[in-house]
Amino acid sequence: MSRASKAANRIRKEIPLSTVLADYGYRVEAGSDREQQFSCDLHGDGQDRKPSARLYEEQFFCFACGVSRDAISLVREKEGVDFWEAVKKLETRYGLEPLPWEPSERESLSDQITKKFDRQETPEQALNRVACLVDSLCKERSVTPSKCAGFWEAHDRVLDFMGEGGDPDKVISMAHRILDACKKELRGN
Repeated sequence: MSRASKAANRIRKEIPLSTVLADYGYRVEAGSDREQQFSCDLHGDGQDRKPSARLYEEQFFCFACGVSRDAISLVREKEGVDFWEAVKKLETRYGLEPLPWEPSERESLSDQITKKFDRQETPEQALNRVACLVDSLCKERSVTPSKCAGFWEAHDRVLDFMGEGGDPDKVISMAHRILDACKKELRGN
């Protein structure tokens, strides 16, 4: 099972969706003819005069939107964040420790970082490898947004330098510096 699936399943199991809805101001009405219904503001003009959403155990369905959502998708839509940021917000808000990393996951990232560049590798290939690693590190390691932005900014500066006819050996050297920063971040987490 992927790390994303594990995180989503744990949130569905340990954080009641009714609690998340209440924290976002949704008033879920319980009763005989309106059991577990509430107004959804995620469609149209944001005004839902008649309750159009129905709460189920781990998700809710809005008949006006035609969309089923869980706690993670609700946070993503309400706050405009990606999957991992929504997971992190829910974990923090409801007191869940981040999932531990399994040794194979850590070794995989470590192997990517410590792998030496091939002397035959082009600067484009080196930067592509750095981009894949930074993307993986930022998504899978839940690195802070400011650090992610810093890694990407460094990558983009090297890319610009290369595009302006920069020395290929210097591009490789700059890519190694980004990898060193990734190593440091991996060791620190």
